[in-house]
Amino acid sequence: MSAPVPLRAATVAGTALAVIFIILSAVVGGINAWRSHSASSYEEQAAQAQSEKVAVDQQIADAKTRLDAANVHKDAKAWCDSVTRDTAASIRDAIKSYDSATQAVKDAIREECAPKETLANAQRTGAEAAFSPGIPECTTDQITTTINGTITLNSASQISSLGPLELTISGYTLDKGTTLSPSSPYQETTTVTLTPGTPATFSISVPYDPAMSDKTECGFTMISWWPTSL
Repeated sequence: MSAPVPLRAATVAGTALAVIFIILSAVVGGINAWRSHSASSYEEQAAQAQSEKVAVDQQIADAKTRLDAANVHKDAKAWCDSVTRDTAASIRDAIKSYDSATQAVKDAIREECAPKETLANAQRTGAEAAFSPGIPECTTDQITTTINGTITLNSASQISSLGPLELTISGYTLDKGTTLSPSSPYQETTTVTLTPGTPATFSISVPYDPAMSDKTECGFTMISWWPTSL
């Protein structure tokens, strides 16, 4: 016995709806799966990008560190090269340059040329005070006047760590109570090596002053000093 037509139609319609539901479910599931895959892929890409950024930032930081180190070394070497016997008269400029340098440059200077750093620091506060002159002895034959003297370095001075020094000494004659003129013909200079711990002795001959009298005296002055090793 066949089912009534309305019931058959309802059955067909229900089957069709079921098929449609299955299809829609599959579509929705596919969409959700695509979304899930897309989100996962995006997160992976974002994580990779972040990792690459960290690596690039590290490379930049490493490059900056190398550049800073190179600049520090360059500045330290330039300072060391500026402190020479020929530039001794401008040692104050080197001291000012040292004082304005960064601690990193000062540390590099100490590694590059520690004796020159010691030399500059010794020049800060009247290094001449570390030298003790002896009393000069003078003789004349009315042609030349000979000045004999000694000079000693205080062993407690940091200058002693620089080793032997070359001293430039000026000897002269003049009347007591007067000031030596830079243009005086009765003066000469000599150089002598002073070894820390041992007095340096020297002899300087200057032209005889025909106007010499019992008011005339002789003397000497250390003009400059410099480590023989620098």
